Amino acid sequence: MKKIRCSRKHLFPFILMVIPILFFLMKISGGYLAGSETDWLSQHIVFPEYFRQRFYETGNLFPDFAMEIGGGQNIYNFGYYGLYNPLYLLSYLLPFVDMAVYVQGMMLATWIADGLLCYLWLLREDFREEESFFASLIMIMAGPVVFHTSMQIMFVSYLPFLLLTLIGYDRYCRTGKYALLTLGVLCMVLTSFYFAVGGVAALLIYGLCGWKKEWASSPAVLIRSLWKQFYPAFFGGLLSFFYLVPVFCAMLGGRSEGSSYGLQELLTPQISLWNVLYTSYGMGLTAMAVVILAVSLFYRRGKEKYLAVCILLLLVFPAAEFLLNGGLYLRAKAYIPFLPLIAWLAAAFLKRIQEKDLENRRLLAGYLLAAIVLVYGSRDEGITDLERYVVYADLVLCGLFILIGVRLWKRAVCAGLLACMAVSSVCQVRMAREHLVKVDWMEEFQDSDLKEAMQQIRKEDTGLYRMEVRGTRAQEKAADNQSLVSGQNVTTVYSSISNTDYETFREEIFHLNRPARNTLMQESSDNPIFLNLMGVKYLLVREDSGEVAPEGYEKIGKKGNIDIYKNESTTPVGYVTDQLISNETFESLSWPEKQLALSSFSVAGDRDNVSLSSEIRETDLTSLEQTYDISKGGETQTITLEDRQDGDQYLFLCFDVENHHKSSDVSITVNGETNKQSATRGYAYPNGNKTFYYVCSLENADELEITFGEGSYEISHVKAWYGSTGSEGTDSAATDSREQIVDANLSLRADGDSLAGSFTTDTDGYLITSIPYDDSFTVLVDGQEGKTEKVNGGFLGVPADAGKHEVEIQYHAQGKTAGLAVTAIAGFLLAADWMKKDGYQRKKRIACPARIR
Repeated sequence: MKKIRCSRKHLFPFILMVIPILFFLMKISGGYLAGSETDWLSQHIVFPEYFRQRFYETGNLFPDFAMEIGGGQNIYNFGYYGLYNPLYLLSYLLPFVDMAVYVQGMMLATWIADGLLCYLWLLREDFREEESFFASLIMIMAGPVVFHTSMQIMFVSYLPFLLLTLIGYDRYCRTGKYALLTLGVLCMVLTSFYFAVGGVAALLIYGLCGWKKEWASSPAVLIRSLWKQFYPAFFGGLLSFFYLVPVFCAMLGGRSEGSSYGLQELLTPQISLWNVLYTSYGMGLTAMAVVILAVSLFYRRGKEKYLAVCILLLLVFPAAEFLLNGGLYLRAKAYIPFLPLIAWLAAAFLKRIQEKDLENRRLLAGYLLAAIVLVYGSRDEGITDLERYVVYADLVLCGLFILIGVRLWKRAVCAGLLACMAVSSVCQVRMAREHLVKVDWMEEFQDSDLKEAMQQIRKEDTGLYRMEVRGTRAQEKAADNQSLVSGQNVTTVYSSISNTDYETFREEIFHLNRPARNTLMQESSDNPIFLNLMGVKYLLVREDSGEVAPEGYEKIGKKGNIDIYKNESTTPVGYVTDQLISNETFESLSWPEKQLALSSFSVAGDRDNVSLSSEIRETDLTSLEQTYDISKGGETQTITLEDRQDGDQYLFLCFDVENHHKSSDVSITVNGETNKQSATRGYAYPNGNKTFYYVCSLENADELEITFGEGSYEISHVKAWYGSTGSEGTDSAATDSREQIVDANLSLRADGDSLAGSFTTDTDGYLITSIPYDDSFTVLVDGQEGKTEKVNGGFLGVPADAGKHEVEIQYHAQGKTAGLAVTAIAGFLLAADWMKKDGYQRKKRIACPARIR
């Protein structure tokens, strides 16, 4: 018997380690990386690498500003992606390890840790090895864990810290020592503040379900009891305020509004099977989990029953789901943090089966309740017949395994749990592989020639400008947040939080083309006016991508497979000018006129210093108005612009698109610029792009090449204009207005959070930048604080008097100082509490010395 127990003691943890490794190997077999093509590639490895490199360059562990991304934004807009994630901070000690490799290894380690920590936690809860082992399988084989370790890794990366928190809570209740509990909450918040809401809720439910009668003897006693039980966790949250407060401030200014729901909708109970079953965007369990929950409701008073009741209430009331999602929307992913509680209930259920401590009538009542719930829930319109049959089959199998476990073989329930979870996990692996990055593609994407070309450019041109990369659609999407070298600076950004003024400028003022289906993606654009305005001085084009540099760029070199293009006439990132039109005048202009105005003048103040000289005239392209039924592969048409005149520099084109297939995307490309309308059915972040806008340079073109993507859709309300700034053959102020600007010679300081420059101007005007406006900027002109204003429709500017001036632009993230203060106070109070308890323990030891034998 001792040998069996000894073997189990080592065998079960070993199996819990091997299973994640096997699933990991299944994912990467055939030349794949354990990372997805979208978020993993363009966010989960790119942002941590940016944070790491920024730390190496500045030595600043508490930054405020990210000049390199999205034109220059609050770095806490991107804090969610690992700014202080302890798992990523470890990579700072490993500068020689590629971040893609590190993240894959990190997520495999967290996957293994999920199983081992759950096993350890359950063992300490007085469950036996066998029960703890099979219950721990729920943690490592749950749909979101299997799927999101290589997809949306923040959905599951915090789970080891949640389990440490639960272990720490039990330890605190037994010994009074709370360091592990406090540290667990702190690390959970720093890893994923979004899912920490559910994690803290799981901790509270777990703690309160161990309710003791003496806690509620009076209101005062109740308050003291609750404080005593949870104050270490509370202080763990306070310690994270140095991070949470500035992130919360960034969210207030940079997150689009969530969905709106009526009170009745939130309070009406609903049964959604996908909150619990199969899907990777819910708990991702099998029918056995529903049966365990239902059976637990029929126990006599006890922790299991209270846990089951609390979880059930969370699952059926949308209000709970809404709150767990931070009041943004209803998404089942908010239930993932409750997986440990389901594992605890499973261990308790298996223990009762093993010890025959479960009355048959209670077991039958629970199973029938689960069957009613599953059958009723499967009648939802969104569930297909195949999915319905899978639910029924799963339910029947659970019943058979339970029956065998009760009548013949006690371990049949354990075997059934393992078998069903294994099938579900294999399916999750197969679905994940459809989205994984191929090793060959990654090697091409990480072409060393690209970084070397950028380093060469930065060595020869150390000024402040922007430098972007052009390649295939997939390569450009993956590089939205990528900054390969210091000083690269890009106009693109893909983040759940970003500068709203910049987003508004791109989508509502300039109406840049939108090639991404995801509304959060602000992609690269070849709009020549935008590139000039944003100071995109260099373009690096991957030779084998088929991309062509837009108007104004001249090839100046080549590095391996990378062609290097430069535009000498792009506008500086910061400049001084008196060639101004007022905000009121700018607002009165049409979409083409706004673009042409910004190509010649700047927008600031309340007076016009110049007269507008841009010329636009309409042209007829209504022949595009028709219904299109395009087969796979798309169709291309060429339209000759017969009425184009010599002075026409640009063609502005827009039209409405109505998609007849709501579950499919619509994509239309005009002269290399792509617009996409994403599917509205079954997609979480549709871009809502119903009007497609294009700006085509006519420098060397007299025709339009239009590629219609596959699908069924209708084009209507086609409008088109020819436009010019008047710089060709006209006598207007626009001819040399851009030549009259004065470069402010801005440069990024060593701290990465401020810029400095100097300029001399003969007339009063404005310092104009292409850095998105933010209230957190402070601009000092000759040491005196200037009045910051929103200029050019969404950028930072400040009035500038004639003369010679030194300028400094500082950025101080809102809430950072307050957050650091709260963290410092919390740390001081915890230290005082620790010293008080330590002193008490020492006095106790002195007062009660050990007996001398």
